[in-house]
Amino acid sequence: YWSPAFPYRWGLTGMTAKDIADGWTSSSGGKPSHPQLGGSSSLIEVGIAALKASGNPMDKAAVAAVMPTLSVDTTMGKVTWGTGPVPNVVATEIMGGQWIKGAGAFALDWVLVENVNDPNVQPQAKLQPIA
Repeated sequence: YWSPAFPYRWGLTGMTAKDIADGWTSSSGGKPSHPQLGGSSSLIEVGIAALKASGNPMDKAAVAAVMPTLSVDTTMGKVTWGTGPVPNVVATEIMGGQWIKGAGAFALDWVLVENVNDPNVQPQAKLQPIA
């Protein structure tokens, strides 16, 4: 799943995945980022892209009409409609991750341990057995 190590930027601001994670930690009172943070920020990017591409964000039919052909670069990578398992659904690449004992401020760190679905995302550690 997503981690601050993803190489993709948030299209709305140019923030890196690490910037987004650090912003979450700062604004949440010191809580660590979570793997869902990338998926949630990508939804915002896609929603805004659909509103812009529609030509009239107040026209629900126009917004719905652009979805089957929408392609957006997000913090999760490129998401392209029309290629998913069913209409208006996009399957994102899933990376393997593991919670490990924290090396810094947190008791646990989420690290990527495999990237078979997206070689642009570099693993941060090797999969460790659970003791």
